[in-house]
Amino acid sequence: MTQRDGRFYAAQAAAAGMLITAVKFPPMNVSSLTSIVSQVELATVVMLMNHVPGAGFVGLLTSAFGIKTTLGEEKEQASGSRLNKLLLLGSTGLLCLGLFVDKRGFKVFSS
Repeated sequence: MTQRDGRFYAAQAAAAGMLITAVKFPPMNVSSLTSIVSQVELATVVMLMNHVPGAGFVGLLTSAFGIKTTLGEEKEQASGSRLNKLLLLGSTGLLCLGLFVDKRGFKVFSS
């Protein structure tokens, strides 16, 4: 059985947040960039849940691109829904940043 520490719960929370943004808030304008970001969000969920090395970095990039595409969308969504998506993507990005910057992620640099 794996040890369940703070990183485990942070990864699970980030995966849940990323899954909610991909499923509950689908892109309103279906361009190639927004559909790619939506598909990468789902792939990031799988990476985070399986504790793939580098998943925090991929999640951070995915959250940043998700925020960029959400801000670039027309105001077709209700403002509350758009704000909820931005808050969820921001908090998911912060969790992924924490996973990426965690001291165990820098074992390569400390020898």
